[in-house]
Amino acid sequence: TSLDVLLTTASILHLCCISLDRYYAICCQPLVYRNKMTPLRIAVMLGGCWVIPTFISFLPIMQGWNSIGIIDLIQQRQFNKASNSTYCIFMVNKPYAITCSVVAFYFPFLLMVLAYYRIYVTAREHARQIRVLQRAGTPADSRHQPDQHSTHRMKTETKAAKTLCIIMGCFCLCWAPFFVTNIVDPFINYTVPGKLWTAFLWLGYINSGLNPFLYAFLNKSFRRAFLIILCCGDERYRRPSILGQTVPCSTTTINGSTHVL
Repeated sequence: TSLDVLLTTASILHLCCISLDRYYAICCQPLVYRNKMTPLRIAVMLGGCWVIPTFISFLPIMQGWNSIGIIDLIQQRQFNKASNSTYCIFMVNKPYAITCSVVAFYFPFLLMVLAYYRIYVTAREHARQIRVLQRAGTPADSRHQPDQHSTHRMKTETKAAKTLCIIMGCFCLCWAPFFVTNIVDPFINYTVPGKLWTAFLWLGYINSGLNPFLYAFLNKSFRRAFLIILCCGDERYRRPSILGQTVPCSTTTINGSTHVL
């Protein structure tokens, strides 16, 4: 049971971290993104994806904090008189249900909604700027010519944002029923049918199981990253980083907004 809570929560927190990464990649300038998403900061974020779930899974469950106040009810449901056998019953009291649900779902969900809202607004602005630059043609002053790498990057990041929004929609549809029921059930005297619990739980499992495939099939960048990881860093799947190249930078002003080329 502790592993169940740990792994599902870690899966959700990884999605939250990816949304924050996309926020900095799309809503900030490329140079700002490189300063924000340093290897150390990424390591801290990934570490948090595993440390935080540990404090709401192994620690309270092994100590029995989730069963405080409902031990008698758990013992009643553990024993089946018809088959004269006992079952592993996992039930949670009100404090644990609220704490676990907020940490594992509602708080990450709020961050994801805010991040993707800003991504959506910025993506629309990027698309509008690209259309303005394309209609403007090639001006006499080369400093105002749209940089091909920057334009390509904006298009790529915008497509990635749309892909991740689709994934987030699946995430909400799959996990919201379980975590809403998880909070409601203790307040209605644990009257939610067991089969309904099982259906909602497996709906969440399916979402976590499908995420790697959704990311790989819907986004080229994630697909390349998976190939690099699975093939132990094979150079065939790597490509030169546009942001890693040392190129001279210039600025241009479009509708009062300054952009780095």
